[in-house]
Amino acid sequence: MKTNRSRLFEGKNTGGGSGSGGGDSAFNGQRPITRQTPGLIGVNPDALTVIEMLENVFYPPVAPITALTVNNPVREIGQSAAYTLTWNVTRQSNAITGITVDGVAKVPTGDSQAGTQNGNFPGTIGTFTKSMTATDGTLSSDATATVTYMPRMFWGTTTKDGSSAHPILDADILGLAGSELREDRFKNYANLGGGGTYLLFAFPSYFGTPSYVINGLANTAFTKVRSASNFVNSQGATIVMDVWISNNFYNSALASVTIN
Repeated sequence: MKTNRSRLFEGKNTGGGSGSGGGDSAFNGQRPITRQTPGLIGVNPDALTVIEMLENVFYPPVAPITALTVNNPVREIGQSAAYTLTWNVTRQSNAITGITVDGVAKVPTGDSQAGTQNGNFPGTIGTFTKSMTATDGTLSSDATATVTYMPRMFWGTTTKDGSSAHPILDADILGLAGSELREDRFKNYANLGGGGTYLLFAFPSYFGTPSYVINGLANTAFTKVRSASNFVNSQGATIVMDVWISNNFYNSALASVTIN
């Protein structure tokens, strides 16, 4: 059985024979592709010429590539509100016609570009997201960068019992051996305590009420010695904190301590 095929192009037959006339030079590239090839089946090249068809199917335009970063993406609450965005746009198929970074329009050269943009966040608590976009007039791409201000959790040992006679001061908390920026209280510790000292933990009140596991066993011998108290961190910001101290002092380091 003869298979009829569409001819992309066939020059006109100018031979002198008595056969049929000129060949079919028409080409319809404005129809879905029928070849069962993943990624091609059903695609309409929307082409008027063979060259357009090849370009549209095998070399479709690609949007410019954008990249955006920010200095110090994780910060302690109260830390500097100043930021520097570093942006980059890489040209792909077409000349770049527009670039906007953090709401500020840049003058495009048409080719790949890079630069920085400075600013200040409206506060020093919470999460802030900055964005950029680049376009070639038809296709565009976006990028974002985020800064998160987080509270600090503290842990370590103290010779104070947290009573009214021996209260835990902000300076005592700031002087603890361990601390890190955190979003919750859940943490495991190894070889903590010893030397005839109490265990001390301080974290934001909204972290909730903890439970403790020491060397694999639940331990309820802890007292909250500061409840929803104002604590001024090293950045000068006030954080509402709870402070917990073990009821017992430990002469030897504990192999494992878990806060749940």
